[in-house]
Amino acid sequence: MASKGEADAEKATNPKEGQIKTETIDNFAPQMNEGREAGVSPSVIQPTTDAVTRKEKAVKASLLFLNKAESIVASHTIMFPEFKHWQDQLKQILDSIESPRVLVGVLGYTGSGKSSLINALIDEEMVVPPNAMRASTSVVTEISWNDSEDPERAFRAEIEFISEKEWKAEMDILLDDLKNATKGEDVSINTGSEASTAFAKISAVWPGVTLDKLRGMTSEELFHEIEGVSNYLDCNLDISDSKAKSFSQQINSYIDSNNKQASSKGISYWPLVRCVRIYTKAKILRHGLVLVDLPGLGDSNTGRTQVAERYVENLTCVWVVADIVRAIDDQIAKDLMGKSFRRQLLMDGKYDDKYVTFIMTKTDMINTDEHDLKEILLQEEETLKQIHDCQEALDQKALKVKSINKALKTIIKIHKSSTSDTAILRKRKHTENDTTDLLPDNEEQSSADLETPEREILERKNLVKRRARCVKSVRALEKRLAEMNRTLKLIRKDIQAACTQARNRYTQEHLKIDFENGLRDLKQDIFHDITDKHQSGNEDEEEKKESVHHRESFNKTPPGDLLMLTRDCHTEEPVNQLNVFCVSSKGYQKLAGRFKRDRIPEGFASVDDTFIPDLQEYAAASTLTARTKIADTFLNDFNLLRLSVKSWAENGSPNSLSSSQKHKLQAMLEQQLAILNKSFGCAFETTTFRIREIINTDILPTLKDCIETSTIKARQTCTDLTESDTSFQTWKAICRRQGKFNNKKKVNYDWNGIFLEPFLECLANPWDRVFNVQMRHIHDEYSRTVVTAINTFSTDIKPLLHDISEASASNLPVEILAKIPYLERRTTTKISASMDFTQNQAQEIHRLIEPLIQQHMRPAYYSCSLESNTGALARMKEHLLKHIRMNNENMYKEASKLLKKRLNKMTRTLEGLLSKSHTDTSKYLRKEIEDMIMVAVGEDDEAREKVSRVRNTLCNDLILELSTLELAWVRSASEPVENPMSLNTDGKVEDDSGEDGEGDDFTYDSDCSDGGEGAESTSDEVEDS
Repeated sequence: MASKGEADAEKATNPKEGQIKTETIDNFAPQMNEGREAGVSPSVIQPTTDAVTRKEKAVKASLLFLNKAESIVASHTIMFPEFKHWQDQLKQILDSIESPRVLVGVLGYTGSGKSSLINALIDEEMVVPPNAMRASTSVVTEISWNDSEDPERAFRAEIEFISEKEWKAEMDILLDDLKNATKGEDVSINTGSEASTAFAKISAVWPGVTLDKLRGMTSEELFHEIEGVSNYLDCNLDISDSKAKSFSQQINSYIDSNNKQASSKGISYWPLVRCVRIYTKAKILRHGLVLVDLPGLGDSNTGRTQVAERYVENLTCVWVVADIVRAIDDQIAKDLMGKSFRRQLLMDGKYDDKYVTFIMTKTDMINTDEHDLKEILLQEEETLKQIHDCQEALDQKALKVKSINKALKTIIKIHKSSTSDTAILRKRKHTENDTTDLLPDNEEQSSADLETPEREILERKNLVKRRARCVKSVRALEKRLAEMNRTLKLIRKDIQAACTQARNRYTQEHLKIDFENGLRDLKQDIFHDITDKHQSGNEDEEEKKESVHHRESFNKTPPGDLLMLTRDCHTEEPVNQLNVFCVSSKGYQKLAGRFKRDRIPEGFASVDDTFIPDLQEYAAASTLTARTKIADTFLNDFNLLRLSVKSWAENGSPNSLSSSQKHKLQAMLEQQLAILNKSFGCAFETTTFRIREIINTDILPTLKDCIETSTIKARQTCTDLTESDTSFQTWKAICRRQGKFNNKKKVNYDWNGIFLEPFLECLANPWDRVFNVQMRHIHDEYSRTVVTAINTFSTDIKPLLHDISEASASNLPVEILAKIPYLERRTTTKISASMDFTQNQAQEIHRLIEPLIQQHMRPAYYSCSLESNTGALARMKEHLLKHIRMNNENMYKEASKLLKKRLNKMTRTLEGLLSKSHTDTSKYLRKEIEDMIMVAVGEDDEAREKVSRVRNTLCNDLILELSTLELAWVRSASEPVENPMSLNTDGKVEDDSGEDGEGDDFTYDSDCSDGGEGAESTSDEVEDS
């Protein structure tokens, strides 16, 4: 069933009368417009790997065509002025080509397995050094595709060092930390204190330094004292290798604080490293995916901290990584993403499943008591009972065999003994008295002697038979026992697998709930601030009870403003779609043949059971949207140029138009363009009015509330800080670092954020509603209005174009209509880009408040950092209290003023972008039609004949290249891609073979006349050939 976009395209490209053949939109139009109304941003379309791969093949073929076409027309721009316009378009298209770059930030606590996860994803043992080996947890590590074809540079890295200014500033802080060491503390022992940490960093770059040498030394003196450091500051170091192991060792020598070899030789450079960029040929990185191993906590180095913050601001999405054993107990979804981070996501429009993904690691660590596995555990219990019974029977049989063997030995011994005695006795009797008659007693004894061996032999035979039967039973029991042990082993593997799967499901469900609860709690805090603001300070007990009841009913029936908060938030149902992966990097690496010394973790029959392959496919699929956007933008602009070239090449020189005809047509064109521009103008005015209206009514009035609320809460916040049990050394460390400090115990102190929090809490919801909901609605409506205006223009201009075509006996004029759908998409793409600009500006603007807060707090921090000796902590607290009492209101007023200024600037820029989106379209249409009219203006016969000969030659050359291009497009659409069963953005395996052959072609030409039975499309001709 044709979509509305397809219907509009067909309508726009069907002239009213005449047997005139033209070309319409390629198959990208229905693909891009499918499932949405015209003018809606294409970002909602979910691309598939096959579709994107085919488009990228089409881009490659198109680039070849551009190079060939450029060489054909380059030397004829004077004879054919339109060629100069083509060259300008061609240059613009080539300049706009960009490679996709999708930044995926990997966040998590130290020890959560982030680095091991990344190594598993890129199928290497240890290219990315583990966090446990890194001294500075604030070093950002970026892993991206290596485009080098040199085998000696198969693994490549860039190590970026901090600047001289940053290092000197850090040395000031480190030396100050040493001065304020606790009395009697041995700073050479790394106890985790500020002083011992400072000494560890200084001694790393200055081996053998003593505390006595550092006493009284300034940062400038220290800088000149340490040799070799200045050679690395403000520099990038390139490292490359053909082998992963030696490559990793080279990186470690710069960022590993435990590298004893480097330390023994001299200076260690890890305190100077700002970030590390690693380039490798991992499959998942091929199409622009960039994995960014971000620190969970920062350090004192502002340079590294700023790098991490810049990355977070520009991330395409975030992976939150946590140890699955701790995931639920620690409420990772809420705690790892702290409240300020969640509020930032809400204001950025990123608190949703498209931006946040949870990855639980170490699923190979199983506690079989975690879940109720009755059926499998009963099987295990029954098997264990059978093994016990079998073992008892086997033991009994073994005892019997042992008893029989003992009896046999006794019989054999007795038999040998009795046989020997009888023989001796008989010999003696014969020699003494051969003639003596045997007495009756001797006769009886002789008869008994003859019977005893027979009994022994019989008994021996019976015992041997019994032993044989027992041995046979023992062997059967041993075989049965071995089988039951194998069964038990399989059952226990099933238990491992069942525990893994059950825990994974349990974790996934709870993380989804936890994630939504984080958003609900955030909105609830905002709602509480709103209700607190409007409650009277002298409310009576009845009003207080009503207020408490009002808050308790938050999750049941959200009233008033809260209902608006819930309804207008850009995130409505994150739970159902949130992606949660439970993986085992260790299991995957071992099953993939790496880490040969380690044992294979139980519970994984294959690499698929580790779910690393699923995560790899998901990661690769995260680039599809960016790749689609780049390919669509290129192909849309390219097709506008291609249609111009095609129309020019397939139509001969038009007949001349008289001057009167030209003026008449020009007047009609101006009339239609005036109507189009009027429609554009009305849409633009309505849009800009609505944009200013939502800012003026939703955000600016809120700023007054932000000032009042923050001023009151800042005093209480400051009181809480002074009443806390924070030590003097920590106070000094915080103030020396301008309000931000993270100690070795992973405690994060952010006083600037504390004073910023009440301001943003008040601002968060209207900000989210304006920039992430209302602003998008306004842009979408503007897109629809502009597309409607263009469609109306194309319908109204058809009679004019038909008149020109008939007068000039050429299809050139009417074929302009084939460009309308591409022009619509180019316009909506620009409008969508203006929306992206708005959101990026919104992110940047609300982040400006924290630096301003820090700037206003700087005098207080400075005064506190100067305090020492007895009573210093009390004086520091007094400095802070006094500063807040005197300056907090002005601080928040300045923040409000800054926001207003930047919002006004953003609005003006946005208006310019929106205006340009439709004025460019109007200018393009004017240029195309005016050029077409000029082509039809008469020339003298001699010049016309010369031009005609050259034109025919050029037409043949261009038609040949066009045919080659279209053949390449058909081939790329029909050839299978490398992996036909690909992962789409929902993480589902999908077969993109298409239905009935649809979607396999990149362009088609349709007959646009009313009686188009005799017309043939160019692509049909290509296929037939």
